[in-house]
Amino acid sequence: KGAQAKAYAVMQKQHKRFKEIEAELKNWQTQIDRLDKLQSVCKGNTFVEFLAEEQLESVARDASARLGALTRQRYAILVDSEGGFVMRDDANGGVKRPVSSLSGGETFLTSLSLALALSAQIQLRGQYPLQFFFLDEGFGTLDQGLLDTVVTALEKLQSDNLSVGVISHVQELRARLPKKLIVHPSEPGGKGTRVTLEIM
Repeated sequence: KGAQAKAYAVMQKQHKRFKEIEAELKNWQTQIDRLDKLQSVCKGNTFVEFLAEEQLESVARDASARLGALTRQRYAILVDSEGGFVMRDDANGGVKRPVSSLSGGETFLTSLSLALALSAQIQLRGQYPLQFFFLDEGFGTLDQGLLDTVVTALEKLQSDNLSVGVISHVQELRARLPKKLIVHPSEPGGKGTRVTLEIM
Protein backbone atom coordinates (compact mmCIF):
# COMPACT_ATOMS: atom_id res chain seq x y z
CA LYS A 1 0.00 0.00 0.00
CA GLY A 2 2.82 2.36 0.93
CA ALA A 3 4.63 1.59 -2.34
CA GLN A 4 1.48 2.25 -4.35
CA ALA A 5 0.86 5.55 -2.52
CA LYS A 6 4.44 6.61 -3.28
CA ALA A 7 4.04 5.63 -6.94
CA TYR A 8 0.77 7.58 -7.07
CA ALA A 9 2.45 10.69 -5.60
CA VAL A 10 5.23 10.44 -8.19
CA MET A 11 2.64 10.05 -10.94
CA GLN A 12 0.76 13.15 -9.73
CA LYS A 13 3.99 15.14 -9.68
CA GLN A 14 4.89 13.98 -13.17
CA HIS A 15 1.38 14.74 -14.43
CA LYS A 16 1.61 18.29 -13.05
CA ARG A 17 4.98 18.75 -14.76
CA PHE A 18 3.52 17.31 -17.99
CA LYS A 19 0.72 19.90 -17.89
CA GLU A 20 3.26 22.70 -17.37
CA ILE A 21 5.39 21.49 -20.28
CA GLU A 22 2.31 21.10 -22.48
CA ALA A 23 1.23 24.68 -21.75
CA GLU A 24 4.75 25.94 -22.41
CA LEU A 25 4.85 23.97 -25.68
CA LYS A 26 1.60 25.58 -26.83
CA ASN A 27 3.05 29.01 -26.10
CA TRP A 28 6.23 28.20 -28.03
CA GLN A 29 4.20 26.72 -30.88
CA THR A 30 2.41 30.05 -31.27
CA GLN A 31 5.78 31.78 -31.48
CA ILE A 32 7.04 29.17 -33.97
CA ASP A 33 3.93 29.66 -36.15
CA ARG A 34 4.51 33.42 -36.16
CA LEU A 35 8.16 32.98 -37.10
CA ASP A 36 7.23 30.54 -39.87
CA LYS A 37 4.74 33.05 -41.26
CA LEU A 38 7.28 35.87 -41.01
CA GLN A 39 9.88 33.72 -42.78
CA SER A 40 7.48 32.96 -45.62
CA VAL A 41 6.59 36.66 -45.93
CA CYS A 42 10.25 37.73 -46.04
CA LYS A 43 11.26 35.33 -48.83
CA GLY A 44 12.35 37.14 -51.99
CA ASN A 45 10.37 40.33 -52.62
CA THR A 46 7.25 39.11 -50.83
CA PHE A 47 7.68 41.45 -47.86
CA VAL A 48 8.34 44.46 -50.09
CA GLU A 49 5.31 43.58 -52.18
CA PHE A 50 3.21 43.24 -49.03
CA LEU A 51 4.28 46.71 -47.83
CA ALA A 52 3.67 48.17 -51.29
CA GLU A 53 0.15 46.70 -51.34
CA GLU A 54 -0.58 48.13 -47.89
CA GLN A 55 0.74 51.54 -48.95
CA LEU A 56 -1.30 51.45 -52.15
CA GLU A 57 -4.45 50.60 -50.17
CA SER A 58 -3.73 53.51 -47.84
CA VAL A 59 -3.25 55.95 -50.74
CA ALA A 60 -6.43 54.66 -52.40
CA ARG A 61 -8.47 55.16 -49.20
CA ASP A 62 -7.19 58.73 -48.82
CA ALA A 63 -7.73 59.49 -52.51
CA SER A 64 -11.20 57.96 -52.38
CA ALA A 65 -12.19 60.26 -49.51
CA ARG A 66 -10.89 63.29 -51.44
CA LEU A 67 -12.64 62.18 -54.64
CA GLY A 68 -15.88 61.66 -52.74
CA ALA A 69 -15.71 65.26 -51.51
CA LEU A 70 -15.02 66.51 -55.06
CA THR A 71 -17.83 64.49 -56.69
CA ARG A 72 -20.49 64.73 -53.95
CA GLN A 73 -19.81 61.10 -52.98
CA ARG A 74 -20.50 59.79 -56.48
CA TYR A 75 -17.18 58.03 -57.04
CA ALA A 76 -14.77 55.99 -54.94
CA ILE A 77 -11.36 54.59 -55.86
CA LEU A 78 -10.64 50.92 -55.18
CA VAL A 79 -7.61 48.67 -55.72
CA ASP A 80 -8.32 45.45 -57.59
CA SER A 81 -6.68 42.07 -57.05
CA GLU A 82 -3.97 42.87 -59.61
CA GLY A 83 -2.94 46.12 -57.92
CA GLY A 84 -4.71 48.41 -60.40
CA PHE A 85 -7.32 51.07 -59.77
CA VAL A 86 -11.04 50.66 -60.45
CA MET A 87 -13.87 53.10 -59.89
CA ARG A 88 -16.94 52.42 -57.78
CA ASP A 89 -19.90 54.42 -59.08
CA ASP A 90 -22.03 54.94 -55.97
CA ALA A 91 -24.55 56.99 -57.93
CA ASN A 92 -25.17 53.90 -60.06
CA GLY A 93 -25.69 51.27 -57.35
CA GLY A 94 -22.00 50.88 -56.51
CA VAL A 95 -21.14 49.24 -59.84
CA LYS A 96 -17.41 48.91 -60.48
CA ARG A 97 -16.04 50.25 -63.73
CA PRO A 98 -12.59 50.70 -65.28
CA VAL A 99 -10.89 54.08 -65.00
CA SER A 100 -10.84 54.23 -68.82
CA SER A 101 -14.62 54.75 -68.77
CA LEU A 102 -14.31 58.13 -67.02
CA SER A 103 -14.84 61.39 -68.87
CA GLY A 104 -12.04 63.94 -69.19
CA GLY A 105 -13.24 65.96 -66.22
CA GLU A 106 -13.78 62.86 -64.07
CA THR A 107 -10.31 61.57 -65.00
CA PHE A 108 -8.84 64.91 -63.94
CA LEU A 109 -10.63 64.83 -60.58
CA THR A 110 -9.50 61.24 -59.98
CA SER A 111 -5.90 62.07 -60.89
CA LEU A 112 -6.01 65.14 -58.65
CA SER A 113 -7.31 63.07 -55.72
CA LEU A 114 -4.60 60.44 -56.19
CA ALA A 115 -1.88 63.08 -56.54
CA LEU A 116 -2.99 64.87 -53.37
CA ALA A 117 -3.22 61.60 -51.45
CA LEU A 118 0.22 60.49 -52.62
CA SER A 119 1.65 63.91 -51.81
CA ALA A 120 0.21 63.72 -48.31
CA GLN A 121 1.67 60.23 -47.81
CA ILE A 122 5.16 61.21 -48.97
CA GLN A 123 5.61 64.90 -48.20
CA LEU A 124 3.68 65.50 -45.02
CA ARG A 125 4.88 62.52 -42.94
CA GLY A 126 8.61 63.13 -42.96
CA GLN A 127 10.64 64.84 -40.26
CA TYR A 128 10.61 68.01 -42.33
CA PRO A 129 7.34 68.03 -44.31
CA LEU A 130 7.45 70.05 -47.52
CA GLN A 131 3.84 71.23 -47.12
CA PHE A 132 3.78 72.26 -50.76
CA PHE A 133 2.11 70.74 -53.81
CA PHE A 134 2.46 71.82 -57.46
CA LEU A 135 -0.42 71.15 -59.85
CA ASP A 136 0.34 71.52 -63.54
CA GLU A 137 -2.52 72.19 -65.97
CA GLY A 138 -5.37 69.79 -66.76
CA PHE A 139 -7.94 72.46 -65.96
CA GLY A 140 -8.82 73.01 -69.61
CA THR A 141 -10.85 69.76 -69.62
CA LEU A 142 -13.21 70.98 -66.88
CA ASP A 143 -16.56 72.66 -67.39
CA GLN A 144 -17.44 75.68 -65.24
CA GLY A 145 -19.19 73.60 -62.56
CA LEU A 146 -16.27 71.18 -62.13
CA LEU A 147 -13.79 74.05 -62.24
CA ASP A 148 -15.60 75.72 -59.34
CA THR A 149 -15.59 72.42 -57.42
CA VAL A 150 -11.86 71.90 -57.95
CA VAL A 151 -10.92 75.48 -57.05
CA THR A 152 -13.05 75.30 -53.91
CA ALA A 153 -11.30 72.05 -52.95
CA LEU A 154 -7.88 73.61 -53.55
CA GLU A 155 -8.86 76.62 -51.45
CA LYS A 156 -9.80 74.28 -48.60
CA LEU A 157 -6.40 72.59 -48.85
CA GLN A 158 -4.74 75.92 -48.16
CA SER A 159 -6.11 75.75 -44.60
CA ASP A 160 -4.70 72.24 -44.07
CA ASN A 161 -1.08 73.45 -43.69
CA LEU A 162 -0.52 72.71 -47.37
CA SER A 163 0.29 75.32 -50.00
CA VAL A 164 -0.87 74.50 -53.52
CA GLY A 165 0.81 76.01 -56.57
CA VAL A 166 -1.17 75.91 -59.82
CA ILE A 167 0.27 76.27 -63.33
CA SER A 168 -2.51 77.21 -65.71
CA HIS A 169 -3.52 79.27 -68.74
CA VAL A 170 -7.26 79.06 -67.95
CA GLN A 171 -8.47 82.63 -67.38
CA GLU A 172 -11.40 81.59 -65.14
CA LEU A 173 -9.00 79.79 -62.84
CA ARG A 174 -6.47 82.59 -62.79
CA ALA A 175 -9.22 85.00 -61.74
CA ARG A 176 -9.93 82.87 -58.65
CA LEU A 177 -6.34 82.69 -57.40
CA PRO A 178 -5.44 85.38 -54.83
CA LYS A 179 -1.67 85.35 -55.52
CA LYS A 180 -0.15 84.88 -58.95
CA LEU A 181 3.36 84.73 -60.35
CA ILE A 182 3.03 85.91 -63.94
CA VAL A 183 5.77 84.64 -66.27
CA HIS A 184 6.38 87.00 -69.19
CA PRO A 185 8.29 85.26 -72.01
CA SER A 186 11.42 86.77 -73.43
CA GLU A 187 11.19 89.06 -76.45
CA PRO A 188 13.27 88.46 -79.55
CA GLY A 189 16.28 90.75 -79.32
CA GLY A 190 14.85 92.41 -76.22
CA LYS A 191 14.26 91.66 -72.58
CA GLY A 192 14.66 88.20 -71.14
CA THR A 193 11.98 86.26 -69.29
CA ARG A 194 10.43 88.26 -66.47
CA VAL A 195 8.38 87.18 -63.44
CA THR A 196 5.98 89.54 -61.69
CA LEU A 197 3.88 89.05 -58.56
CA GLU A 198 0.20 89.88 -58.68
CA ILE A 199 -1.91 89.95 -55.49
CA MET A 200 -5.68 90.41 -55.49
